[in-house]
Amino acid sequence: MNPALALLALIVVLFAQQTKTFIPVEGANLKAKIDAAIAAGKTNAANGRFWVAYQFEVRPGVAVDFEIVDSTGSVYITSDGTSMMFDQRNETRELGLFLMYDAPRESFIRADIYNLRRTHEYSNYPVYWAGRISNEESLNFLKSIVDSPAPQLNRLAERAMFAIALHDDARVDGLLTEMIRRPLVEPLRSRAIHWLGNTPETAAKNTLFAEIVRNNQESTEARHAAMSALAMSRSAAALPLLENLFETMTTRELKRRALTGIGRNDNNEAAATYLIRVAESEKDMELRKSAIASLGRIAGQKSLGALTGTVDGDADIELQKQAVVAIGRRPKDEAIPILIRTARNHPKMPIRKVAIQMLGQTGDERAVAFFRELLSKD
Repeated sequence: MNPALALLALIVVLFAQQTKTFIPVEGANLKAKIDAAIAAGKTNAANGRFWVAYQFEVRPGVAVDFEIVDSTGSVYITSDGTSMMFDQRNETRELGLFLMYDAPRESFIRADIYNLRRTHEYSNYPVYWAGRISNEESLNFLKSIVDSPAPQLNRLAERAMFAIALHDDARVDGLLTEMIRRPLVEPLRSRAIHWLGNTPETAAKNTLFAEIVRNNQESTEARHAAMSALAMSRSAAALPLLENLFETMTTRELKRRALTGIGRNDNNEAAATYLIRVAESEKDMELRKSAIASLGRIAGQKSLGALTGTVDGDADIELQKQAVVAIGRRPKDEAIPILIRTARNHPKMPIRKVAIQMLGQTGDERAVAFFRELLSKD
């Protein structure tokens, strides 16, 4: 059998085994199924706690609650289901919303997003399974949690917004934007801004984020979240906006987040030029270090040359250290020769130490050979 087909067959089997252990509930719609699950759980759950869960339509390209084992099988990474990554190779299209019900309190007390292709213990509580639910029903239900004035549901609102952002539906942006403009109380509003920033970029969203950043009447949390959301943009059209915000904002943290966004921009040449100017002329030392860190994320010889020049020049020692760290985060074939040269020849011992530390994180044979060379001299 084709290896890809074999893997797909295994995934299907694991998913079927996982859901088979759930207790199915019937109903004409999601509300009826939830009501049926609560009634059954109150009657049958020995300790008064149980899960009510359903599957929803997940947008492509996001990875939640997943595992990665490297080629040697020695590295095991687990995402805990509280955040999303953007990784086409490990996207998770079979996610479920799990709500824990506490019978004595007569309320849901916890919400989690779980990857249905993974095996979970679910805290050893029974799971009442409502099956696959349509986007409309699911989004309406999640919105009702966010909108609810009930204190017991307020704790679930942030996770409900997370679930909304994961849906593959054109209404997601509108729902999150409505929550932001309403506005919600903090910290929910900042979380809504954050999750809106994690959905596909649009010019309208960038305009909204910029409005929030520039509005001095907004909370600090909301402005920071909006700047971080705007910094998620990679489009060349967003670069002048980020540069303007860096120049016009007065707080270091807003400026730093703008620099992060500039370092992510797809217009590599223009972004590198701007960051080099900031690194050379900015009066705030912390912002100069941030500019150098952002340069490390930009591919190309222009950014690499600027970083190397900082390491080799007469810059402040803290800037030189930051430049070594930034070089160490670039592709190995770029970074390792420079790091070895710096570790071997730089006139400042603190800079040589940082270069050695960065080499130690690469696991590359060239770095190992260099360490052997150092040890042989002792």
